[in-house]
Amino acid sequence: MRSIVYFTSSAPSKIANDLIAAGYIVFEALEISEVMYLCQHEKIDLIVIAPDVEEPDMVEVQLRRPTVRLKPGSKAKDALWELWNLFPDVEQRIQ
Repeated sequence: MRSIVYFTSSAPSKIANDLIAAGYIVFEALEISEVMYLCQHEKIDLIVIAPDVEEPDMVEVQLRRPTVRLKPGSKAKDALWELWNLFPDVEQRIQ
């Protein structure tokens, strides 16, 4: 099972819940420090950045782990499509 950090400006989020329902382990983070902590203490495969996150330290996150940044208006199905392309070995349960 793949682990994801969903970096967002508000939690809980519908996209994170939909990713969990699709079979991913999802940690939500509201601060860059939370993302870093999770990357150091959990086996994180990918960081998904919500479109509402505007963070100047984002480059630091992108250098540490593979990162996908969602565009404004993205839905859970868009995130799942990206994840399926990155991790075709994960069986997704699309709702």
